[in-house]
Amino acid sequence: MTGATLPFPFVFSELESIRPTIKRAFGFTYVYLDEKLLCGLRHSNKQSNSNGIWLFTTTEHVDSLGQEFPQLPRRYLWRSKVNAWVVLPSRLEYFEEYAFKACELILDGDQRIGRLTRGQLARK
Repeated sequence: MTGATLPFPFVFSELESIRPTIKRAFGFTYVYLDEKLLCGLRHSNKQSNSNGIWLFTTTEHVDSLGQEFPQLPRRYLWRSKVNAWVVLPSRLEYFEEYAFKACELILDGDQRIGRLTRGQLARK
């Protein structure tokens, strides 16, 4: 991807083999695999509280996915109706370890990570 610097470039290096599609919107860099939105990465100096990796999932899977990151406080497991996120804040001391773990889960095809966006669901 050209243009602005990618947040947490090591994540993109790890995921390179699956050839994800990268899109930018709303201050995030989103990672898609085919029609599935896997995660959003954010690094902003102005709003640093939301910096990190946001793993997209569903309310059905958020708790079990959160258990993959044992020291992650429950306040980083977010829910909204059927959608959910596991947020891996970059300010945590074990952020890189958890980022690599998230990449490993994605590369292994973990079905708990990712979901179709509203537009993709409407086309189905």
